Amino acid sequence: MAHLHPTGLPHRSLVMRLIPTPYGGTLVEAILAQNQAKRLLEQQNEFLKIKPPIEQIYDAEKIALGAYSPLQGFMDEEDYTRVLNRNELKKGLVWTIPIVLTPKGDTKELKPGDEALLLDLFDQPFALLKLEQKFKIDKGEFAEKVYATRDTNHPNVAELSEYGETALSGKVELLRALPNQHGGVELTPRETREYFQKMGWKNVAAYQARNPPHKAHEYIQRLTLERDDVDALFIHPIVGKLKKGDYKPEVIMEAYKVFVEKYYPKNRVLLSALSIAMRYAGPKAVLFYAIIRRNYGCSHYIVGRDQAGVGSYYDPYAAHAIFDKYDVGVVPLRYQETFYCRVCEGMVSSKVCPHPESERVSTSQTKIRELLQQGKPLPKEILRQEVIQILERGDVLIK
Repeated sequence: MAHLHPTGLPHRSLVMRLIPTPYGGTLVEAILAQNQAKRLLEQQNEFLKIKPPIEQIYDAEKIALGAYSPLQGFMDEEDYTRVLNRNELKKGLVWTIPIVLTPKGDTKELKPGDEALLLDLFDQPFALLKLEQKFKIDKGEFAEKVYATRDTNHPNVAELSEYGETALSGKVELLRALPNQHGGVELTPRETREYFQKMGWKNVAAYQARNPPHKAHEYIQRLTLERDDVDALFIHPIVGKLKKGDYKPEVIMEAYKVFVEKYYPKNRVLLSALSIAMRYAGPKAVLFYAIIRRNYGCSHYIVGRDQAGVGSYYDPYAAHAIFDKYDVGVVPLRYQETFYCRVCEGMVSSKVCPHPESERVSTSQTKIRELLQQGKPLPKEILRQEVIQILERGDVLIK
């Protein structure tokens, strides 16, 4: 099955012979041996404990698993400042989203050289932080330079109120994986790379998602699979922290599982969840997501209209243009807005459809969610029946 955990994997020394190298050249893996983790958990009362904001809980796990390679921990002040002002790490690699640890509350007792346990969503230790530095952040500057606005109507800007004023930098080591909150399979960068290797896939295109699939998504996914320079498609929905009004993570994964199983060849598509917080930062987020997918082994990255946008904060095609300015070693596959045309009787774009807007059925997720909330039927022109059945069960949106 396309979504199942891979088996029969090759020896680690064979991995990455064909697929792209991780960003920065080396896949970071900082996972403590089982006996070490057990010993630390038994001694947890001897450690200071830190409860990060939700998005930073996910970040800590992904740092340790290598999804954010070459980062080995939360950023220090130099990296943070360079990312904000120059979109790069101190080693010169392009990077657009600061990865910081900013717990709320008093951190005065924590000093460089200390070790502290990070707590998960259920207040249980899951990772070890080796504190190297403390520094102040300006949340207004963070908002302006990452999200291009200080408007608290922007969901990520509003979330900055949950950040503390002091950032803690240092390496992270994982004691255990976070609990699965979405019900789908979630593979690590190591596991996807091994799976690609096993399947003989060299050029894999990543598809970023945060919604259940509709036929506009399917249209550009199929166009991608038709390309001679693409061996396979990696569908990788973000299902960690999403905003109010978005679909629930378990709904996204259930809908994609049914969709992939019924409509795609099993030897050309892999589905896996990505538990991180969604950054609605327009082009900066898109570049960050492309870097992540390179770490998972992808060579290509699909970029649609207004990807990672929210409201009207970003130019809808700024996500296309940013790849002309910055090279992260991933081939961008740029697609225009698609829609259902009643005359063409299918999904098309303005590049191939000559008919007026009055003949178009929008694939806007906002409109689909409005129909759900109003209890109205969902349009079969833009949604597969299997997906409609899942969405019409009710209680599918985050409140």
